[in-house]
Amino acid sequence: MTTTRTRSDRRRLAVAAVIGHLVVIAGAALLREPTLWFAVGLMGPGLCLCVGAATVLRKAVGRPGSAAKDLDERELLLRNRAHYAAFQGICVLMLVDLGYGLYAAGQPDSGSLLSAMTAALFVFGTSLPALWLAWRLPDDDPEDFEGVAPA
Repeated sequence: MTTTRTRSDRRRLAVAAVIGHLVVIAGAALLREPTLWFAVGLMGPGLCLCVGAATVLRKAVGRPGSAAKDLDERELLLRNRAHYAAFQGICVLMLVDLGYGLYAAGQPDSGSLLSAMTAALFVFGTSLPALWLAWRLPDDDPEDFEGVAPA
């Protein structure tokens, strides 16, 4: 049995991914001349943390993250709920991006500020379905993995 089969393990990974995303977003907000190297220093490890944790989460949530032809009705329902919740989350993130764009419009080099923030929020938005599934899925049944070699 792998270490991400329990809800608490998946939730720890989800929290790590969210922390990584927030670090990247903070780096994007600080991406201007006086704090440029600090922001780049924040964004590198933050990106590694959020992308790494989100990649492990996609594997951990298993079948509900798969293509529709591979899923049964229950798993399809879970996947559709995750994508609907992620769509709502992306709408909120784009409202945040709009607000930041209004702020950045008055700053020098507003295009690079807004593009960095949009990219950071977009990367966060792409991991929202896996984050939702990681938080909501129950523990796997240990009997399902009897006789299966650990991965």
